[in-house]
Amino acid sequence: MKSLYLIAASVLVTSAILSGGCSDNPPSGPVKGLGNVTISKYVAVGNSISAGFQSNALYASAQKYSFPNLIAQQLVAAGASLGTFEQPLYSDPGTPDATGHASRMEIVSLTGPVILPNGGAPGSPTNLALPRPYDNLGIPGIPLAGFMDTTGTYQAPPLGRDAILRWTSAPFPKSVYRQVRLLNPSLVSFWLGINDVLGFATSGGTQPAAPTPSATFAFLYAQALDSLRAALPNALIVVGNVPDMKALPFFNTIGPKVKPSIPAGVYLRYQRHGNSGVAFDSTRLAEPDAPLLTLKGSTYAPLLGTRTGKWYRDIGLLPPPAGIDTAQLFGFHPQNPWPNALALDSDEQATAAAAVQAFNATIANVAASHNMAVVDIFSFYNSIKANGYYVAGQKYTADYISGGVFSLDGVHPSSRGHALVANEFLKVMNATFGMGVPYVDVSTIPGIPAPIAKPSGGGGLPIISYEAFRNLEWLWGSDR
Repeated sequence: MKSLYLIAASVLVTSAILSGGCSDNPPSGPVKGLGNVTISKYVAVGNSISAGFQSNALYASAQKYSFPNLIAQQLVAAGASLGTFEQPLYSDPGTPDATGHASRMEIVSLTGPVILPNGGAPGSPTNLALPRPYDNLGIPGIPLAGFMDTTGTYQAPPLGRDAILRWTSAPFPKSVYRQVRLLNPSLVSFWLGINDVLGFATSGGTQPAAPTPSATFAFLYAQALDSLRAALPNALIVVGNVPDMKALPFFNTIGPKVKPSIPAGVYLRYQRHGNSGVAFDSTRLAEPDAPLLTLKGSTYAPLLGTRTGKWYRDIGLLPPPAGIDTAQLFGFHPQNPWPNALALDSDEQATAAAAVQAFNATIANVAASHNMAVVDIFSFYNSIKANGYYVAGQKYTADYISGGVFSLDGVHPSSRGHALVANEFLKVMNATFGMGVPYVDVSTIPGIPAPIAKPSGGGGLPIISYEAFRNLEWLWGSDR
């Protein structure tokens, strides 16, 4: 009966959110208090979103607004005795890219806008001396398989992440699950599974060539939550599901801006999944199943119709693959087409959508079997994309930069986006666990930094250098 109650409560919360015009009523939210619940330790399990990764980097001035940290602050405001919610902070300007330079994306001009990596000296970890595991166990790049892993395979890639999170330092066990168990929290947020499809989507279906198989995902998710519930039989656990890839501005920014500029009678030639040579497919980007041009293609969109091989030079693929002739018009000739790695074709969109649907069905079923609440991020993000979201009279959308929800990498939430996500978690937690934790006042959270002010009306075609995406490629294992 309890599991049925949890499912019903989650459905009611989601329905109320969607039918209510997609809005919050901050700053107070519900009547303040924890009800009959006692929370002495909160731990967040997740990926780069949970970690507070923004605009292609981890940096302290953004990490302070990670949705887990915001939740922790609201729990304290409601009466929880948490102490300090510890995060693996990285000083500004943040983490390095593969070249050792600060990777954080920044707006350098509102004309375009032009977005470049910081490029200067990176920051460094600021609290490595913490004598216990961190409360925020958001691990950038981690797939679902990384939660139970004890080898460090998923926790210790290049660029110092192993040092940041201290997986090999005694007395901390080399496992996310074991660190959670060591902390023995009374509340856990668990949001894994996005990276099992995201790398496939952001790389245009190239690196990796497929999402995690749904049967593998189901096994791993059941194993993770079985183990978590066995270790923490009395803990309150809330999980997030996987968003629709098409709800992210990474996939919805370039195509709509390129479509009006395609000359009459001319078609965009593009490579489909698995093709690196001559293009046999064409589009005017007006069809219902038209390919989605990814944000990584922003550098190359202005070059459509010119004779260029810049894409191949940038990725170090010289000479180009057989059949490619860069003396032909880029994007408008079958021998110099829009690259597969910069688009999600109709088949790849269907593959990603099927994976997300299967993952979310697993998440709902396994969570219900363990009396865990589910936050429906899938519906939340899709509603923002379709209708926008109003907070205190201000409308937030899924538009790149001007929408205010997503950071400059087009995937991770902005600081205000994190506040919105935190409130979605709090709504479900309050309804399910009988608490009255106040919502985050989104108006107090800073917006995206810009030279003067954020662009209005969507601006023009963003100009983002290929180098600006190096850290995202590192996160998801894609290099092309």
